[in-house]
Amino acid sequence: MTWPTSNPIARELDDFWKESQSLFQQFWYEADLDTKMMSGQQDYWNTFYNNNYRNQKILQFNKILRIRNMIDGYQRDNRLATIISAADNDPDEGETADQLTTVLNWAMRQDQTYEKISDCFDGAVTCGLNLHHIWMDFREDPENGEIKSDRVPFNAFLMDAYWTKPDLSDCGRIWTRKYVTERELISFMPNLKKEIPSLGKGYSTKDGKFQFLAQNWYQYNQQLYAYDEYWTRDYKQTRKLLDRKTGEVVDWKGTRDQFQYLRRFNPNVELIKASTPTVKWHVLVNNQLVYEEVGPYGITRFPYVPYTCYHFPEVQNYAYRYQGVVRNTRDSQIELNRRRNRLLDILDAQIQSGLMVKEDALVNPEDAFFQGPGKILYFKQSANLATDVAPIPPPPVAQGWMELIQTIEKEIMDIVGPEELFAQNMGAKEMTGVLMKLKMGAGLVGLRNIFDKLNQSQMYVGDIMTEMMMNNFSLGKVAHILGKQPTQTLQDTMNPENQLLHMAASMFKYNCATEEGELTSTQRQRQFLDAIQMKQMGIPISNKYILEKSTLAGKKEIIEDIQQQEQQQQQMQQQQFQAEMQQSQVLARSLEAKAQSDFASAEEKKTRAISDMGLAEHHEALAVADRAKATLENVKALHELDEIPENRLIKLIDTILSMQERQKAMQQSEQESAENAADRASSEVKKAESETKLKS
Repeated sequence: MTWPTSNPIARELDDFWKESQSLFQQFWYEADLDTKMMSGQQDYWNTFYNNNYRNQKILQFNKILRIRNMIDGYQRDNRLATIISAADNDPDEGETADQLTTVLNWAMRQDQTYEKISDCFDGAVTCGLNLHHIWMDFREDPENGEIKSDRVPFNAFLMDAYWTKPDLSDCGRIWTRKYVTERELISFMPNLKKEIPSLGKGYSTKDGKFQFLAQNWYQYNQQLYAYDEYWTRDYKQTRKLLDRKTGEVVDWKGTRDQFQYLRRFNPNVELIKASTPTVKWHVLVNNQLVYEEVGPYGITRFPYVPYTCYHFPEVQNYAYRYQGVVRNTRDSQIELNRRRNRLLDILDAQIQSGLMVKEDALVNPEDAFFQGPGKILYFKQSANLATDVAPIPPPPVAQGWMELIQTIEKEIMDIVGPEELFAQNMGAKEMTGVLMKLKMGAGLVGLRNIFDKLNQSQMYVGDIMTEMMMNNFSLGKVAHILGKQPTQTLQDTMNPENQLLHMAASMFKYNCATEEGELTSTQRQRQFLDAIQMKQMGIPISNKYILEKSTLAGKKEIIEDIQQQEQQQQQMQQQQFQAEMQQSQVLARSLEAKAQSDFASAEEKKTRAISDMGLAEHHEALAVADRAKATLENVKALHELDEIPENRLIKLIDTILSMQERQKAMQQSEQESAENAADRASSEVKKAESETKLKS
């Protein structure tokens, strides 16, 4: 049965199929074999190698599945988050990027996008190429919509055969198909409810296209409809706003009057014409065009992201252009199955290789064909048991047979990567899990190009989802997701009316970039990990802030307990501080009392010295009085000299002179003693004053 080609899009799809299916058929065939080999459906190749020559059950030893699971498991354990970061150090731009990251991660959690990214990566590792489809679902939220995504397997799409760039910027068209029920179709497009009877269903959906889809293998799916999405690249003439001073160019969606109003504030701007890429979206149900739109969801690019494992655009043969990890391990897996089944045949032959029976030795010759343990052979009396019946010697097992099988198993692993990738040959059994993980990570260096392509595809997914979010989410929904009002820059970007003054539509293009960060279940948990790392770097972040950002259950009680402990610790510190203050005050008073005592002692010594000086002066005055009295007596004595003879007078004069000399000597001695006492008193006073100053 052929499809009706009454509409131009149906005819275009038919031509597209004729042009491209011959090339993609080669890829589909090989990718289908890769998927079968990975899932354990290896009977075809066993039959091809005549391994089923005895119509026996062919055993399969699937090593490929283990390899795929190891690579996929490593990716799932080391997922990276998609974040939006500011391109400069402007605090407002940084806050805007953080808010966009929060909204983006919310949308990805609602859609479970990271799980679907892993599924797409899994499909690419298996067969070489999968697509990730991002779209807007307006069924539950007709105003804002919800961002959804799906994995498109290798057998559900046909695309431009000559695309090479991972962002699909050189891809001309993409055609995807899936089969849906009537209820699902009506949920997508409620306006088709009356037209559904005319669309046909069941066998009428079989058009001979996409034959590798499982639904096309069964002819009794009477309730399914072929739902096709056809995307084409196009270009349109648009007006852009050019700032001659800065060279900045942004899209312009306003009117000419609004532009004249804008020029009053910025005379350097002007309108220019440009050719802008866009996309057209066509929806067909059973080859009937039911919907079409230019630039749906407000995007200008295909809502698809390719996931490739090995992509060789320069290869002419499409059977080898897209390859997964399975492709290069298929031959070794087939040979392993063949060798192991042959080995089992040899071992079975050793258990029962048959009998050599002399003619007319058995009572019933058919007894020789009995198999299994416990069989009984009846011999004639004339038969010789030692020579008439003997087992057939089995073929020997070659010494290198097991080594060959082990070599083949090792080859399967070596084709993909080193042994560390599979945690083999790790050395000591007591190796820690951390060291084993590090060695496995080092082994994955050989697969770094695969993970780099995955990271690149993930960033493209973030770009598309952010563009859809900016063009479809309202400010009210964004504020509800954030739990607070968006920044002014984000409000200006999402509100076209505000672009007249702020030209903020270029914010995402110039100031933000989609990057990768450590994946956490929520934005709060990412802030929690960032806070811990910053605290380890020495930045003073409180424990309360870290706990508030954590997702720990019962954290409120923990925060209250920590606050109570901190209060008790503060009280103890305050009491200790008060005790130290009291001790300091007592010590200060003790030092003050000692200083006052030292001052008093110094004053006492000073007074004593002054008293000693006064006493010395008193003694000196007495000595002077005594000398005056002696002089008076000498005068009286001279008055009496006239009556004394000469010789007696001379003796008397000598006596007086000697007395004067003795008085002079005594006077000098007393003066020196007084000066020494005064010096000692003065030195003691100075010493006491210096000691008092030091103690105070």
